Amino acid sequence: MRSRRLTALTLAAGVLTTALVGTPAMAAPDPRPEAARAVDTAAAQLARDHGVSTAEAARRIERQDAQLAMADEMKARLGQRFGGAWIDHDRGGRLTVAVAGPEKATAGALTRTVTDAAASKGLTDTHTVFVKRTEADLDRISARLAERIAGANSGAEHGLQSAIDVTRNLVRLDLPKDKALTKAQQEVVNWARNTYGDAIEVAHYANPSVPRYCGGQYSCDPPLRSGLATYMGGGRCTTAFMTYAGSYYYMLTAGHCAEMGSYFSVPTYTYGTQTVGVTAGYDFGYYGDSAVVRVSDASWWQPRGWVYPQTAIRSYGYDYVGQYVCKQGSTTGYTCGQVTETNATVYYPGRTLTGMTWSTACVAAGDSGSGVYYGSRAYGILSGGPNSGCGMIHEPITRALSRWGVTLLAG
Repeated sequence: MRSRRLTALTLAAGVLTTALVGTPAMAAPDPRPEAARAVDTAAAQLARDHGVSTAEAARRIERQDAQLAMADEMKARLGQRFGGAWIDHDRGGRLTVAVAGPEKATAGALTRTVTDAAASKGLTDTHTVFVKRTEADLDRISARLAERIAGANSGAEHGLQSAIDVTRNLVRLDLPKDKALTKAQQEVVNWARNTYGDAIEVAHYANPSVPRYCGGQYSCDPPLRSGLATYMGGGRCTTAFMTYAGSYYYMLTAGHCAEMGSYFSVPTYTYGTQTVGVTAGYDFGYYGDSAVVRVSDASWWQPRGWVYPQTAIRSYGYDYVGQYVCKQGSTTGYTCGQVTETNATVYYPGRTLTGMTWSTACVAAGDSGSGVYYGSRAYGILSGGPNSGCGMIHEPITRALSRWGVTLLAG
């Protein structure tokens, strides 16, 4: 389902398809990264999650960037043999790389490919496992299942959800716990089992997912902790990353925030009443949850080219199960959590979204649109969470940048 577009969007369509040539000429102030805070906060969360010492948790967090770079390299080098990668905190936080279906004659060579690359980066505990299905196989199954789920969820009170379980090399199909399925939903469950056999596991989820905007402009308006609160026609969200295309700057936020109104304004307690910009495009539905807001005053926004004044964002990356990510929201501030699911199909009331990422970070109403990142690397845009307890759903940054044809503004 492609969400509707605002009438004003056509004016900016040419801008978003412009070839990206270099960075904007405007000089930027020096960033003030707070690496120590990021390590301490994420490590404290990891220690609580896995019952390890704070020193051990900090050791794992500090080598996470190297592990994710290693996973990216293996994804490229193994090609179609890549079965996924994850950080295994049940086994000391080691990186595990899955290799799909090698013949015995090539198993040793493929293992050495991983081992040698890991040794060159000092990641000597990296582990290789052999699996039945490639990452591409799981992606295809997930995509076909998502299409069926979206159709069956239409008009249903309780939705089906799904996600790739890379650690078990299968796709999980989640049913609402203790809720009756519609005939169409039951047909999807039967189809998935019959079509994919042991590549599908049917399980249950307890808490439905909800988007995290703050409806009613001032109904849940706390003191601003960090990040920039943005106000739309019907509620409050948070800004994410700054991007550019050609000579224009664009702010990323959640698509469901943009759907509430065609303009953003800054509340008086933050930066006065200055208008930030206008929505240039958004998706909220099957294709994801992201929006681009064309900034009206680039000189005013430029100092916030690093998400938040104290955090320099220098690159972006892919999501891997086991990694820790953080977000800075206008409601709950700075929280971190572990990625638990990728390529997830998520059901919101009346909406089904695909290709999303789940993590364990705590979020609340008004956090929607927050930048999801760790250290200096961007990972996504906060979309929502469960209706009770902690959990965070984000739109992968790679898809948002590609969707809108913009480039991340790096510090």
